[in-house]
Amino acid sequence: MIYKIKPKILVLAIVQGIAFQPNNAPVPSGYIKDIGQGYNDTRGFGWVREDSLGNSTPTPLDIQLNTRDRNQSSIDRRLNRLIHLQYPLSSAEPGVKIPAAWEYALSNGSYNVTVSVGDASNTVNSKHQLNIEGMAAISGFVPTATKKFAAITRIVNVADGKLTIDAKGGKNTKLNYIAIAPGNRPSIRTTNPNDGQTNVSPDISITADLNLPNSGIAVNTISASTIKLIDSTTNTQVNANYNTSGGGDVIVVSPINRLKNNTKYLLQITDGVQDSNGAAFLPYSISFTTGTFVDTGSNITFEQISLANVPLKPYTTVLIGPDNKLYAATLLGEILRFPINADGTLGTPQTISSLQTANGGNRTIVGMHFDPSSTNASNLILWVTNNYYWNGTVDAPEWTGKITRLSGTNLETVKDYVVDLPRSSRDHLTNSIEFKPNEPNVLYVLQGSNSSTGAPNTAWSNRPEQLLTAAVLRVDLSKITLPPLSVKTEDGGTYNPSKTGAPVTIFASGIRNAYDLVWHTNGQLYVPTNGSAAGGNTPNTPIPLPLACQNRIDKATNGAYTSPSVLALRSLGTQRDFLFRVVRNGYYGHPNPKRCEWVLSGGNPTTGTDPVQISEYPVGTLPDRNWKGIAFDFGEHFSPNGIIEYRSNVLGGQLQGKLLVTRFSSGKDIIVLTPGGAKLDIINSQTGISGFTGFNPSPLDLVENPTNGNLYVAQLSQETSMGKITLLRPLN
Repeated sequence: MIYKIKPKILVLAIVQGIAFQPNNAPVPSGYIKDIGQGYNDTRGFGWVREDSLGNSTPTPLDIQLNTRDRNQSSIDRRLNRLIHLQYPLSSAEPGVKIPAAWEYALSNGSYNVTVSVGDASNTVNSKHQLNIEGMAAISGFVPTATKKFAAITRIVNVADGKLTIDAKGGKNTKLNYIAIAPGNRPSIRTTNPNDGQTNVSPDISITADLNLPNSGIAVNTISASTIKLIDSTTNTQVNANYNTSGGGDVIVVSPINRLKNNTKYLLQITDGVQDSNGAAFLPYSISFTTGTFVDTGSNITFEQISLANVPLKPYTTVLIGPDNKLYAATLLGEILRFPINADGTLGTPQTISSLQTANGGNRTIVGMHFDPSSTNASNLILWVTNNYYWNGTVDAPEWTGKITRLSGTNLETVKDYVVDLPRSSRDHLTNSIEFKPNEPNVLYVLQGSNSSTGAPNTAWSNRPEQLLTAAVLRVDLSKITLPPLSVKTEDGGTYNPSKTGAPVTIFASGIRNAYDLVWHTNGQLYVPTNGSAAGGNTPNTPIPLPLACQNRIDKATNGAYTSPSVLALRSLGTQRDFLFRVVRNGYYGHPNPKRCEWVLSGGNPTTGTDPVQISEYPVGTLPDRNWKGIAFDFGEHFSPNGIIEYRSNVLGGQLQGKLLVTRFSSGKDIIVLTPGGAKLDIINSQTGISGFTGFNPSPLDLVENPTNGNLYVAQLSQETSMGKITLLRPLN
């Protein structure tokens, strides 16, 4: 919209949009047009031969024949126009078939660059790829009839006086528009649904990934006044809940009521949204159209019961003890013990603060489990994971995780058993714990990662992965004869989990940030895991290999590590949330150089669409030899957390043996998963069950009373850092 011309350089003041279109087509408001002319210094932008980008002066290329105006009435004007960067060699229509790249003269510095690819009328024969300043922005996007466009905003650095965009690695890539803005502004990176998407589920929660160059999002600026979801048929705003992820790196808009069928909606994110430093977001808008809601026809019904005796607290986990009371832990380290009434409601709680007292302050509890030997109120033994309390401001110190034993009638005796567990700078902690049947002395413990996708990144304070991070740990309590045991492995620590007889070992690796886990009666360990928001980095395989690769987790079966060798990736897109069926020595996709694990998820082994592939990897990138794949794909930004196996046979046994998982962010509900098949992965999923939806604040953890099938759901608000507990009673 505003720019000043210097010799050969455009100095950006606010934001500049460029629409790629034929010369005679109307120009979208706020944009200037690019009609495919070759680059020249006077104009300051234009096209060059892609194969000349390595030259000191790339060769200008006129590709005006490659512009198109689809002129569809229902499509945003910006998306109706396009230019071919790789005109098909087989096409009989006039066009320039030399691959082209685009350059724009800019002062050196940091910029938010938005690019959109797609075609309103033709989705075949394209695999869209756009690289900005040599870095993949849109990787291998193959359009469909309902998802024709992909857009992304990346923060990039210009160091040679020109912004350069190419389509290397793509096939028949078609560019719609570009927008350029200063790089010091937070911005929306991508959204789900995509701009222009059709047949969107009316049950959807809309998510937006963020670029955060300064600091995290200010949660108190996310509201109906700064983010508007508008029904285009009535021009009215939709009532919705607004929140972010645990890491504060996404916006989630959850309509309170299901959206209307076959209706166009407009999402507007205004500059009223800010980061925690007060910087305003770049305004952003998309439109999408819903399809027809399909009712699953479930006859399972629960009623949600508000519990009057539950005080406002930041609840993290719930558990029913051997004394038939409900235990609820908090972010601050309190444990509330509630009597359970005959109708399932809760009585007045007792607050147990022995952990806080023993530590001289707050300790965040995530994992909580009674010892198998604790069978009644007279011999209570409770194991908890507890972490340095992070208040959301300064980085948490790293080696501060613990596993602690509480015992006594009021859990007054506090004894640390494992100390110096690693943790991230923020909210990836030592998480939940579980005993496996027939192993009464062994705890399985979830340890979160230190980074987004395996390599240090600014969002996580550039803290590297450590030997025990991003893993399921196996803690043999019988081998800890003189507690507490320090398991500090780096930064002066010497603990070796691979040593023969080590009490704390790595059971499985590559599990990024799993909140909860469950050993199912079918013998399998199921672990729902949160994928990374956009912006993560991955490590490269060093040459020569470190000596530590002689002692990989799978050394006993596969010998020393030899391959695959992978390249580092930067500023990746959003990673999906998965359920893993975890086996001993398995690898589940989160790289950790300290364990000689470098490949993110399934790599990119073939030219086809591979399971859980990372499109930014070059084709031919094999997965880690220990990669075990996924049991279920939740999608993006659902934040699956609490998990249980439903044991009761109420409701005709319809839920018996199924997995119930809370979805904290997108969804705000409980999803039901059915294990089965030869591998006991998930063969069916069910959402929309009456009573399992519409939680506010978001559901984090849950527990079942197997005697009657009642559920208790711990809920937590990111806006207020407070929560509640809700009773769910099955209705016949």
